[in-house]
Amino acid sequence: MSMPRLLCVPNFSEGRNEATIESITEAARGAGVWIHHCSWDYDHHRMVLAFSGTPAQVGRAILRAAAVALERIDLRVHQGVHPRVGAVDVVPLVPLTGLKREDAVAFSHQLAQRFARRLGIPVYLYEYSAWEGRPRDLPTIRKRVQAGVEAFPPDFGKAQLHPTAGATVLGVRDPLIAFNVNLQTDDPSIAEQIARQIRQARATHPDLQGVRALGFWLPTRRIAQVSLNLTQPDRTDLYRVLQYVRQQAQALGTDVRETELVGVLLLPDAARALQSALNAVAIEPQQILTMSPCGE
Repeated sequence: MSMPRLLCVPNFSEGRNEATIESITEAARGAGVWIHHCSWDYDHHRMVLAFSGTPAQVGRAILRAAAVALERIDLRVHQGVHPRVGAVDVVPLVPLTGLKREDAVAFSHQLAQRFARRLGIPVYLYEYSAWEGRPRDLPTIRKRVQAGVEAFPPDFGKAQLHPTAGATVLGVRDPLIAFNVNLQTDDPSIAEQIARQIRQARATHPDLQGVRALGFWLPTRRIAQVSLNLTQPDRTDLYRVLQYVRQQAQALGTDVRETELVGVLLLPDAARALQSALNAVAIEPQQILTMSPCGE
């Protein structure tokens, strides 16, 4: 059996102070994990860090990075367009190799307990890690936390938000694709309309299964953005989702300016999107090679 390897994609409520962004990243790197990507955005006021390693390495990395975030991020003065409940807003864990889902869930419970105890931040479990009878999806948890922790106590930690760091949502989930589509318009209502159309159509449209969408206005760049989470990438083709957004935008008198991948894209999902974009008969993941030997 291969060595257990876990992907972690924590989202921090910081997208403006590059010294803080670098400090959080280096704190995680010091735990021995492999840093895959770090991205941040001023208007969202958010950074997304993607790293992987053994469960022990990942646990150390998130605790070290969260400690830096706790020291340097103050939600009382935070302003950004992205929904959030905490300085360390969400900590997704995705088993990659050598780790059964139930073992990853057990690890996530141990990590959540250590996180709450060490940092004093209440933790809510989500997706596969959520206890039976508790909400599992992130949007619902955010809404209930914002409505009041007294009526919705955390799974670990005190039933009160940390004064500067809020709460953290943590758990094991399936791979997803975080993808932004920036439009050629400065009218935010168009992005909001497209996002609303996706939410209404996803239950029946074969290309939109499991797609979450929000429309944003990014004032520093003066563009409207459709922000997407593809939560079932094994069933939902990234390129086809982009084409759907393009068609909706064109129907509303605009078009796609550019796109942004946030975090990482697994090879099978990349191959599926490339196959659609090229109208290829088939493209297998093993046909896509890296220039560097594995592990470099």
